[in-house]
Amino acid sequence: MMNAALRNPSRANDPLPAELVELLERVESQPTEVRADLRPLIEDAIEEARFRGRVLTVARDALERLKLELEAAKFDLDATRRERESLRRLLDESN
Repeated sequence: MMNAALRNPSRANDPLPAELVELLERVESQPTEVRADLRPLIEDAIEEARFRGRVLTVARDALERLKLELEAAKFDLDATRRERESLRRLLDESN
């Protein structure tokens, strides 16, 4: 019986590297006893590839959020500087 990872190796939400899909296809074309020996290794490789893909997605999302937060902080800092300069000019004019 084929594991879910082997039944659908290139799920749209968790695509696999082309090389791993090709390896899976080659293993599946082997005799039953060879497939039985290699299937656990292929399953592990597929799960690890999917895990790495998910980790990379999380890391990219976190970096994108950080970038947006830094842009917002820079905008706030620039606005604060403008306000400070405006108030400084007002104080200088009143003296």
